[in-house]
Amino acid sequence: MVRDCKALAAFVCEEIGKRVDTAVVGLSGGADSSLVAILSARALGRDNVYGVSMPYNEVDVRTFNARSTRLAERLGIRHLVRPVAAIADAITAQMAVDQSDVLTAANKGNARSRARMCVLYGLAHALGTRLPGRRVRVMGTGNLSEDFIGYDTKGGDALADLFPIGELFKSEVYQMLGYFVAQGVIGEDLIDRIPSAGLEENQTDEGDLGHSYNAMEHGVRFCLAHYRDMPAEAPDAITAFVWERHLAHRHKHEAPPVVRLRHLCD
Repeated sequence: MVRDCKALAAFVCEEIGKRVDTAVVGLSGGADSSLVAILSARALGRDNVYGVSMPYNEVDVRTFNARSTRLAERLGIRHLVRPVAAIADAITAQMAVDQSDVLTAANKGNARSRARMCVLYGLAHALGTRLPGRRVRVMGTGNLSEDFIGYDTKGGDALADLFPIGELFKSEVYQMLGYFVAQGVIGEDLIDRIPSAGLEENQTDEGDLGHSYNAMEHGVRFCLAHYRDMPAEAPDAITAFVWERHLAHRHKHEAPPVVRLRHLCD
């Protein structure tokens, strides 16, 4: 639980200001991107934040992106809409090894996530060209509950220049959003209370994972506390699930290893 929401918001804003002049935020309509957009606007000023809605289909337009549009209007940040269907479908068309391959829904969904990140970095580059000398950065929207178990896409939403809320549990993300509702920054109607990656129709995070973030939080806390001396057997099934997912997916959040060769050269 966040002990002091006001102090945490001030600290995150200060950290953003140290590293970023212009923020590019992918707006999904979800809780995490909404919180990052709010903090970025407070840190940098609304004119220095570009919120980008990237619908794949009409379902996105009517649901997730309708909410992200209202959020951008409420915050007064710059808002861009960049549909990604053509990009994602072009990527998907090239992913099968041969004609016998049947692409999974997860693989197709990951193509959408990677397409969106290509758009965000392309926009950041274009803005950097227009704004020489300014640090234009893509803001990550991942939180600790998702990132620890690797519930994100390598080369997609696992990629960014700064993760302002990467050490907040999902419950704490909602706590911070509740604080901003109480402050009149946003309305409750802008908070999505059913987490979804939005990569497949009718998809929810809990449906994918089999557990809610609230149920997994104690497991993540246990694993963090015992990271260096994790017992051979986890204390319960959910903690075991969390630890196994972390081990399988932590490569998503590690810098790629470089094979050391200089001792064989020159």
